[in-house]
Formats: sequence, C-alpha cells, structure tokens
Amino acid sequence: MPHIECVKNNGKPYLRLAESRYIKEIGRQKKFVIKNLGPLSKFDDGKPDFLKRFREKFKNGEIDFDGISYYSNLPVKRTFEIDNDKNYIDLKNIGYLFLQSVYNSLGISQYLNQVKSKSKMEFDLNGLTKMLVFGRILNPASKKRTYEERDQYLFPIVDCNEIKEVYRTLDVLAENSKKIQNRMNTKIKNSSIGRKTDLTYYDVTNYYFETMYGDDDIYELDENNEIVKDEKGKPIIAQKGFRKVGVSKENRKGPIVQMGLFIDNNGIPVSHKLFPGNTQDKTTFKNVLENEADEMDLGHVVVVADNGMNAQENKYLIVDKGNGYIVSKSVKRSWASQREWALDESDYQIVTNANNEVVFKYKSRINEITLTYEIKEMINGKEELKEKLSKKIKEKEIIYWSKKHYERELHQNKKFIEYLESCKEHPDKLKDKERKSQQFIKTVDVDKETGEIIHPEKVIIFLDKKLEKYKETLGYYSIVTSEVAEDDREIINRYHGLSRIEDSFRIIKSDLEGRPIYVWTEEHIKAHFLICFIALTIIRIIQYNILKYENKSTLNVDGWEQGITAEKIKESLNNLKACSDKNGVCLISTPTVEFKKIVKSLGLEIPDLTTIDKIDKFKNILNKDIFM
Repeated sequence: MPHIECVKNNGKPYLRLAESRYIKEIGRQKKFVIKNLGPLSKFDDGKPDFLKRFREKFKNGEIDFDGISYYSNLPVKRTFEIDNDKNYIDLKNIGYLFLQSVYNSLGISQYLNQVKSKSKMEFDLNGLTKMLVFGRILNPASKKRTYEERDQYLFPIVDCNEIKEVYRTLDVLAENSKKIQNRMNTKIKNSSIGRKTDLTYYDVTNYYFETMYGDDDIYELDENNEIVKDEKGKPIIAQKGFRKVGVSKENRKGPIVQMGLFIDNNGIPVSHKLFPGNTQDKTTFKNVLENEADEMDLGHVVVVADNGMNAQENKYLIVDKGNGYIVSKSVKRSWASQREWALDESDYQIVTNANNEVVFKYKSRINEITLTYEIKEMINGKEELKEKLSKKIKEKEIIYWSKKHYERELHQNKKFIEYLESCKEHPDKLKDKERKSQQFIKTVDVDKETGEIIHPEKVIIFLDKKLEKYKETLGYYSIVTSEVAEDDREIINRYHGLSRIEDSFRIIKSDLEGRPIYVWTEEHIKAHFLICFIALTIIRIIQYNILKYENKSTLNVDGWEQGITAEKIKESLNNLKACSDKNGVCLISTPTVEFKKIVKSLGLEIPDLTTIDKIDKFKNILNKDIFM
C-alpha cells in the first residue's frame, strides 16, 4: 500500500509517496517512489505530532493526492511481474497522448519531417521537438533536464542519445519559427475550430534572464576594420544586441527580451514575435503589422490593444489595410481635452444596482481625425524622412466610469493621496517620494541673497490643480475605435477581452515556466519561445474543446478558465501514468475528474486502459485529429 515517508532533501525534511511491492525475480520487496509531494514545511500546521497525524489521515483516506490511488484488473494476491531490466515498477506517462494528438493536428510533425527530408540532418528533429514541447507542459525544466527525462513516456517519442542534438534542434526551430507558426495558423483556420479574427488581441510583455550581462550591439566596420560613424559622430549599428536592459514588467534590472503576441477571439494564439529588450511597445506593433500580419491571411481584422499601442502610425497601418482597431486612451494624459465632456452628466447611459446607485456609466462622441505615417530610409547610416502619408478617418471616442474601478483605485491610492494632501502645507515633504510625486511638483530657482545671483537654490512648489485632476480621473476609462457603427457597450466588452492575452502571458510565465530563460544565443531564445508558443496553443485548444462540451461561450471574456485551468490540465495529464507486467497487464494511476472531462469533450467514453494493447488502441484513436 502507498505510504508517506519523510526523507532529507538538501538537508531539509521532504515528503514523498512511496510503495513497496514484492518482486518475484529478486525474491524480495522493492520500494519505488510514486510521487514527490514537496517540503515538509509546505504541509506542516505547526501543531505537535504533525507527521504522525498526517500519515494517519492519509491511511484513512482523508487526504487525496492527484494520481496516487490505483485501479487494475490484477487480483490482490497476485505478484506483479515486472517487464524491465531493472526489476522495479517504473510508471510511465500516458497523459502526453492528448498533447501528441493536438501537436499532430497542428501540422508540426508533417512540416518538420519535410524539413528533415530536404536536409542532411540525421537526428530526430520531430521527436526532439515533441520532447521539448511536452516537457514544457508536463514538467517545465531546463533543456538538459528535459533531455534526461526523455524516457518518461509509455511509448517512446524520441530517438536521441546525445544532448548536442537538442541544441541542433533549437537552431532548426529558430530558423523555421515563422513557417511553423504559419502552418499552425493554416491548420487551425481550416479546422472545425476556425479562426475568428473579427477581434484579434495584441499585447507585449518581456522575459528576464538569470544574468546581469546583456548583448552588445555590433557596429558597422570599414575596410580598415574601424567603426563607421554617422554625421553626428555616432557609431552606425549593423545589428542590435538581443538581450537588452529595458522597462521590465517585473521590475527586473537585468537584460530582457520583448514578446509581442497575437491571439484570436477564441483565445487561441495566432502568432508571436520577439524583439530586443529595449524596444518600445508601440514599435513592436508597427513591425508586426508591416512584416507579419499579411502572411497570416487572416481576412478582416479588428485589433484590440492597450494604450501602449495607441500611436498614429499604428492606427494608420491598420486602417490602410482595411482593418479596424479598438485601443485604450490614457484618461490622465488627455484629461484637459476630455474633462468638460466627461464631467457633463448629460448623455450618459446609466447602469444602476438594486439600491438605484450608479455602478457604471458611459457615452461616446465621433471625432474626425487625421492619421499620419512617415516612411523613412537609411541614407549614409542616417535615418531620413522619405515620404509623409496622411489619412482622414472618423473615430469613436468612448468615456466610461465604473464604481468598482473607482473604489479599487481609491483604495490603492488612498495613502498616496493623503500624503499629497499633507504636502500642501509642507511642499518639501515631496522630496521623500520625489519619483512618484514628480507630476505634482515643479522646481524653480531662487536666490536668497540680494544683488548678483551666485548660488541659486531649488525650491519645490506643490501643484494643487494636478492633485485635483488626479482625483477627478479615478474610475474613468477611455477607448478610441475605428468601428464607429458598433454599439458603445459592445466596444467596451470587446476591449475588456484584452485580459485574455494577459492570462496567456501568465500561463507562459508560470505554468510553462517560460522565464527565467537559461539559453543565451538569439537562435536558442527564439526556439525556446516557439516551444512555449506551441505549448500554449495546445493548452488553449484543449480548453476550447472543454468549453464547447460544457456549452459555455468560447468568446466570453472570463470563459477560458471556467472549463479547466491550464494548471489542472497540466496536473491531470502529468499524473496519468501506467506500467505493464510481462503479460501486458497494466498498473495505472486513477484518472482525475479533469482527465475524464478532457476525454468526454472529445466525444469519447472513458477508456479501459488496463492492458498495453488497450492503451495502444486508445492512442490510435487520439491520432485521428479529433481535437480539431
């Protein structure tokens, strides 16, 4: 029977679930570990005899760990005859069969096999890619660790005996990243899922490295190997460094890379692109629009993005290609032009609660604006204006106020506002938090001496009107859109769907452990994120099927995690393991509730997996593109 044991791991108490079984070939009991539970401190309630009580609860069935109970058609007293050279029960993962099904449906295997057939490479390109993708979902780790755990699957997925083949695979993936994304997009677009691009969400985040050293720029050299400089004496950059210090979303001081990500209205990734860490968010958008979007052949697209993408040139490029946009507009920056209109209570559409309190209000106006776009070219190492384009369009501007957002902002800023209020009488206190309070102050030079100015001294003046403006804007949000005929509330709801892409970034960073990044060459970094992109797409397709099975909207802003969270998918598939005896009879971990939901979402019955032949038959069923 399984039991909980406490061992030392790096000198600290560590709990794991173990079981002893009689092995006929060696004539004695053999212990094997079923599951590593974690450090003792994770479970300890601080009361006396914790471990004794914990073991007793488990023995009585009061504690259940995912995948620790077993079902089998083996008689209780029958010896489980091991079918491996080491004579111990070695549970292998079979949850990966679902990941493999989606992976194959995306056309990745077919494409990589074509790449290999056209080259002289002898290593298992497709098998290694599957190993890296499945490992990223089930047990995120370094490339080396994933390679070492390549035999964890019941049916082998890769033929590889040298770690260098993993890094060769990364090189090939980096070189073919764009084509692989295009292949995935085509497969999804032509599947039963389809591509819904009437709303396409775009956002940017960044990922950090466990190093303080970034990549230097490579400068242009002349025939004497001297650095070429422009007219202003600045070195001309031939190639920008990739890992660069920039504005980190996680307040990291080391080098980062930027990732721009597109997802469709179903929440399924469309494409991604990487940029050097010091690239501004809005310029990534321009780059993707100019160089990537057309190749995807998405049809009419309405791009939804946050304020960082709200730039003239971005909007020009969108509408010039016959597409549309919904982007946020900073209320605090544009309050001077919005204040009178926003504070005028007329024309607002009001939403009240049961107590007749205003909980939400919104209104809109149509503006005629001129969008401009500058075409530049490099002349003698210097970027110069070649042509300036302009386009007049009608743009809808929506202002809305939310009681929930107002109360949240008020709570978040309460202490800061109180601090600013106290600074009215004592402006010098602003020095304490000068960076955060910078917008509320100005400094002037005065001379306390009479006559000639010798040593001017800076004096801080508090800007009271700035504080009033700050308080007035609490709870207000603003959106601008090219979709002038659309209903205001619908536009607001569409914009709120941007939270979906933030959730995708969270999954890459946490569930897939996409950062910190341990590879360091530009090619391997790009390959790493392609692997994360494929893994995220697989998870989203599984979630999409579950939402459809449960008759839940795949377009609902909050719909994704209402089926099964990415974490639960990972746990349920990771914990489904099996081991066969010499007769092909299997000992298999008990499928979780989430596993059963995944199976039913495919229109299948819960399978009998008690023999190798039955598992193999189920594998063949999953290989028929049933996810898409």
